[in-house]
Amino acid sequence: MTGRQHGSLLLLAIATCHPGRAGAQEEPPHIEFDATVFSGRNPFLTGDDNAMTSAGEVSAQGGAKLALGHRTTIDLDGRIAYRRYDRRYGSFVTGHAMAAIDHRLDEHLSLRTEARYERFLPLEGLAASIDAAIDPVSLQERYEARQEVVWRPDPFLTLRGTVSWMKLAPRGSLLLARTEGTSLGLAAERRISTTSWIGAEGRATVSQSSDGVDADAGALVAKAGTRFAAHWTLEGEAGAARISRRDPGLPREDGPARLTAAASLCYDPRRLRICATARVAPVLTTFGGIRRERSAHLAFDFQTSERGTLSAEADYRSVPRPGFGSDASVLRLSSAYEHRLDSRFRLHVGADYDRRSGVTRQTQDTWTVRVGVTFRIPSP
Repeated sequence: MTGRQHGSLLLLAIATCHPGRAGAQEEPPHIEFDATVFSGRNPFLTGDDNAMTSAGEVSAQGGAKLALGHRTTIDLDGRIAYRRYDRRYGSFVTGHAMAAIDHRLDEHLSLRTEARYERFLPLEGLAASIDAAIDPVSLQERYEARQEVVWRPDPFLTLRGTVSWMKLAPRGSLLLARTEGTSLGLAAERRISTTSWIGAEGRATVSQSSDGVDADAGALVAKAGTRFAAHWTLEGEAGAARISRRDPGLPREDGPARLTAAASLCYDPRRLRICATARVAPVLTTFGGIRRERSAHLAFDFQTSERGTLSAEADYRSVPRPGFGSDASVLRLSSAYEHRLDSRFRLHVGADYDRRSGVTRQTQDTWTVRVGVTFRIPSP
């Protein structure tokens, strides 16, 4: 990351501490400073390091939601972090920046424009990308731009069109290649009761990688969702997806139409939230463009007291036979407890377990414990 990019992230975090000129605040701007210490073995899931390793990280994160008149709002969020390991791995600068504008033209038509940048360590992005199963050491950068148009001709029908662009850029990797993808989505949803809806969606993605691989994907799905009890919500989709690809020096290969599906079940009473999701669908990767990925996610949040919150997550992702002879997969188990000391200070402790397999004969895993403190301005 260049010095200019470092400064942009820091300026965004600082700028969110001040109200915008154009209108009143929807959510008060804030900034948070955090200091965290990590300790564990084999933090980058390599095959030649089992020694204990510790690290310290300091970060600043800011956010704001501002009203620009009666019909337009802007969301800003930014974070910059510096982490240093006590042996072997050195130091890293990571962070993200996001800006989104929501504009309502009238009571039927609305627009959302969003841009996002992220720079992260593979271990931190393990739950968000399968790429860490191939190369867990190189830094990752992600650029995204997205435009969404929503039209509601009546209170029951919603039509949505989306176009997005994404660039995935691994740094210093011999296995991963810079990849760009453009996606188009068209969806229709109709509310059939006060608690249920049905819909359909079509998606198309084209991608190109710096190693010469071109991959395309298309999918058509039916969707539905319902709140079937006081605190239970169920959503799902099912359809068919097809991936075609052209490797360097070879003719284009059209794959068969295969099942694509997703399901989400959430239980959400007042102080407890449990959500389970599962999905099989084409995704953009940096090893061969678009791959068919299987993923599952389980999240648990419980407010133990007025000041305490306990959370846990489990994430799993796998891609079949990415050229290494077997499926590549990653798993993360994470738990955390956060305690609010007063209106500005929060103490947090946690533990993570990470595992990757399929690229080498030996499965690599790591566990990490962490403790930190967060200071927020202004207090919530």
